[in-house]
Amino acid sequence: MFRANAINLLDLQPEQVNSWLQGFDTIISDCDGTLWHDDKAIEGAAEVLNALQSRAGKRVYLITNNGLKTRHEIWQRAQRLGFQLPNESHIISPTQTIVDYLKQHMTSDQRVYVVGNAAIERALTEAGIQSSGAGTPELLQPNDKWQDFVNRELKQPAATDNVGAVVVGWDEHFSYCKMARACHLLCSNKECAFLVTNKDAVHKYPSVHIPGTGAFVAAIETCSARTALDMGKPNPLVLEPLLNAAALQPERTLMIGDCCKVDVIFARNCNLQSLLVGTGSYQLETLHGNPELPKPDVYLPQLGNLLSYI
Repeated sequence: MFRANAINLLDLQPEQVNSWLQGFDTIISDCDGTLWHDDKAIEGAAEVLNALQSRAGKRVYLITNNGLKTRHEIWQRAQRLGFQLPNESHIISPTQTIVDYLKQHMTSDQRVYVVGNAAIERALTEAGIQSSGAGTPELLQPNDKWQDFVNRELKQPAATDNVGAVVVGWDEHFSYCKMARACHLLCSNKECAFLVTNKDAVHKYPSVHIPGTGAFVAAIETCSARTALDMGKPNPLVLEPLLNAAALQPERTLMIGDCCKVDVIFARNCNLQSLLVGTGSYQLETLHGNPELPKPDVYLPQLGNLLSYI
């Protein structure tokens, strides 16, 4: 209806917005920056998503690239912040996408090496998948040289036995030793899967910018000469379980997000329509001033603006 025109819905007549809303059966919404900031809901966001379900009869799913929590933990946060979802199957998260992928592509006796946080391990353990490395430091011992680490840890046959995948997420304990272990596993076995929760390059906060998962992934991709499979947006792979279950029709699905380079691209990759909200890093003026940015179909300053049209 408004393909890639970045139309401000506030400039339209109410009947036009109502007609636009009637074109969707399913809503998929990003979380951070769209529905909440940190642990605080953005004003009006919960009321809109709840009304879309209770008043308009839409199916609603939340999608996130947050690999620091399991799907269940994200669902619990959403419930706590006032977002009413039927159950955790309405959360699309990289930890669950990774679990679903590994169940299909690994044998039961294989294990996973994780460069990442403990949430990845929790998700794998709940699914009955063995793993190691998550949430723990691995550093050179005092007086060790890198050769000592390699001889002790990597040259033993057990180092690679039954490892079916290397999974990378955000890791505050990222180190040379972890990178070396991941490199060795990926180079030793070309059949070893290389999965990542996302490739977000940087996390931006009001007073500081810190490296995102993409920085760790780039280091391991470089030394292993392997390309990681991204299990988050904008990879359309993350939508496959819903498509295979016939839970949605892409042409009648709306993607809501706050990031042009991730959420809008994801919508395009999946043939969804897109609504960009200005509660993240991109506002309408940003789009007008940067013509190279991927443009959404429609725009709102914040999701709460939609409530009066539902």
